Amino acid sequence: MFSLERVDTFGVSLHEVVEFYRLHGAKKTNPLLTDSIRLFFEHKKLIGRGHNYFDRMTVVLRQLTEYVGDKAKVGDITTDQLQKFVYVEHGHTSNVTKVNLLTHLSVFFNFCTRHDLSSFNPVKKIERPSVKFSPPHVIRPETFSTLLHHCLTMGWAERLTLFVLVGFCGVRIEEASKLKWSDINFENKTVLVPAEVAKRHGFRMNKIPSNGMTWLEAVRDHRRSGRIIGDNWKTLVRSAISSSKIGYKKNCVRHSFCSYALASGWSLADVVAYMGHGGSPTMVFSHYRNVVSEEDGKRWFNIVP
Repeated sequence: MFSLERVDTFGVSLHEVVEFYRLHGAKKTNPLLTDSIRLFFEHKKLIGRGHNYFDRMTVVLRQLTEYVGDKAKVGDITTDQLQKFVYVEHGHTSNVTKVNLLTHLSVFFNFCTRHDLSSFNPVKKIERPSVKFSPPHVIRPETFSTLLHHCLTMGWAERLTLFVLVGFCGVRIEEASKLKWSDINFENKTVLVPAEVAKRHGFRMNKIPSNGMTWLEAVRDHRRSGRIIGDNWKTLVRSAISSSKIGYKKNCVRHSFCSYALASGWSLADVVAYMGHGGSPTMVFSHYRNVVSEEDGKRWFNIVP
């Protein structure tokens, strides 16, 4: 009778509750959220997800666990809880961040439903925030030249190499930070982005433009074995940017590559391939075309020591 009174407040019958439970494959197990997260990562490791994927999902799921408590069961987490987690707990973040947060949560709860850890995905009913288009942040050719010359003057071969691979070859800085010196082929003038390093496990072999090769040749004698840069690469990159006294926004070097490449006459197919972009080519074209002039595009790929 107590259960009947409770379901009556929702305007449904006990029969409807039982049918919902049966049709959505609800299980009696309903494990802890922490156990479900462990199973999620074990499965993703088994199918070969990359480091970047684990880094992003680890942050989101750790925050979720802190929010609902480590004793919460995955099947008991509600849409209302997740909505407050995104829109209240992360209310200070941008709409883009909120959309990404909802996407990551949905990936996790879809896994839980597929593997019978939960009866449904509570994220599905949460409305995504609107995201207004804004032109990508790019830096001027002379600003990038200042940054590269500063690294060269200071003898920061590893930092210079990262900026060159991002700015002239379109490699993500997170990918470039995991590359080895042996991934740069000075004879063939290419840089290899192996599948285990690439964001979407897409093997890429990017041709290095002639001006990029000039920069790399300038630090060729400083190469070491192993990785190009250490695990503290974020600190080193921030230090280089700060000490060069340039204006800089996150990812602006890669955005600059895309914008200047299109402006200087690169084909859309080449730009998308260089970037290893998983989105629609049309989206890339609409976001990055006409951001900079053709003259500036040519100047970008003529930056040399």
